[in-house]
Amino acid sequence: MFSPYEELEYIADYLPEEGETVLVSRESGELVCKPWGRGDLRDGIDDAELYGFLVKSNEQLSIVGSLPLWAGVLSLVWLAIFVHGIVGLGWEQWFLVPGISFLTMYGCFQWIRQRQAAHFRAKVLPMLMKELEQRRIPYLALVAGVRQHGELRTLLDEMVRFTPGEE
Repeated sequence: MFSPYEELEYIADYLPEEGETVLVSRESGELVCKPWGRGDLRDGIDDAELYGFLVKSNEQLSIVGSLPLWAGVLSLVWLAIFVHGIVGLGWEQWFLVPGISFLTMYGCFQWIRQRQAAHFRAKVLPMLMKELEQRRIPYLALVAGVRQHGELRTLLDEMVRFTPGEE
């Protein structure tokens, strides 16, 4: 086995052209040389571990919205039954159901938004900031990287509403 200095000399033979940056790290006892640059996130997120974390966070935010969604649908059905059955309104007052539906949907979306914001601030944001610090990625660079992935839309909505330093 080579000494660390001999391994570095071996890796030096495979360094890229001038002006490019590489990151040398130790993984499983071996020195690994990877290209690195500040503009990496402009075209998306290349780090599989970071991308996995972001997908997991996005799915958690989506799941947080399922309770208000189901509660809104069930309350809408029961409100329609109440208005037409118990109150005794007929088909002449059909316009009440869409009116109640819009109010119920608005309340449901506000509830979803509030729950997602609370979950983002309490659970996702501390882990996200820790990941950014470890990888030395600026917050806005990550926002730009997440923006390139349509499947992370829920997470992007929360990230855009947060300003670093406002905690």
